[in-house]
Amino acid sequence: MIIDAAALQLAGLRILPGLINAHDHLEFALFPRLGAGPYPNATAWARDIYHPGEDPVRKHLRVPKRLRLIWGGLRNLLAGVTTVCHHNPYHPVFDTGFPVRVVRRFGWAHSFAFDNVAARFNASPAQAPFILHLGEGADSTSRDEIFRLHELGALQPRTVLVHAVGLNSEGWELVRRSGAAVVWCPRSNLFTLGATLDVRKLLVAQIPVALGADSPLTAAGDLLDEMRFAMEQYGLSPSETLALAAASAARLLGLPERRGDYIAVREFGAPPDAVVIGGRLRLVSKELAFILPRAERTRWSPLRLCGGPPVLVPFPVRALIDQTRAALGEAAIYLGGREVIA
Repeated sequence: MIIDAAALQLAGLRILPGLINAHDHLEFALFPRLGAGPYPNATAWARDIYHPGEDPVRKHLRVPKRLRLIWGGLRNLLAGVTTVCHHNPYHPVFDTGFPVRVVRRFGWAHSFAFDNVAARFNASPAQAPFILHLGEGADSTSRDEIFRLHELGALQPRTVLVHAVGLNSEGWELVRRSGAAVVWCPRSNLFTLGATLDVRKLLVAQIPVALGADSPLTAAGDLLDEMRFAMEQYGLSPSETLALAAASAARLLGLPERRGDYIAVREFGAPPDAVVIGGRLRLVSKELAFILPRAERTRWSPLRLCGGPPVLVPFPVRALIDQTRAALGEAAIYLGGREVIA
């Protein structure tokens, strides 16, 4: 049973809108970060790290995909994410009590390197966002992808470009004129490419920007780590950072207003003490466990990552751990690069 959050008393905590992770690959939440960048482009990175017949990729692929996706949802929930955009096919597990809400209505292509972008764009819903990795590199191929997209007629106001690190000034002018948007994944970019976007310049140019965590394959941690990084390394204010992870993300992903999604935190950037999705409590800190009816407390499971606070969630954490250990063949489980302790 999920506890109705309508009457929660959260005195002393800041109430913020639920965070939106504009870019993730949920099935890779248990993987370690792989590669030794910088690479000239994401294709070179993928070729370097993807060896399915060898560990660590082989053993992580032994974990059933459904289970890996659930861990991806929990990684986001622990960060206060209430909605995530999963850049891969929609999976039935998202509709069966998944930890967070997963965006469903959008078109997507992986990239020019791995997809027929024109066919994917033409097959996407006409009024929905169309999302693709583009310009993920520092070479001429990455630079020129924006011009290829424009020639296809696929650079439109509903187009959302993930990464876009390789674009030059002419390419950015095309983006600005088209009204397209960008998802910024700074720590992932810096690990794989050694560079990322000048986000302040994009904001001044009024190009819509949202923040994405990407997967732990390239960015350990979670969306909170990206938010803190944006403030510490790029000088964004808390309000600017929150906009990238909430209101701006909702607009460019075409999401409706969801007043029933919110988080309670002790201070901005801290892990949440409570997460409410659709008016229902989905995470609560150990300190706030008293708000759970006594009869329900045994149905909520403890979950903690190394270095993080202990929380309770309405999911069978112990069973998830046991199933994952059985598949991995080892005791330690890492979620976003942090050991799971429960």
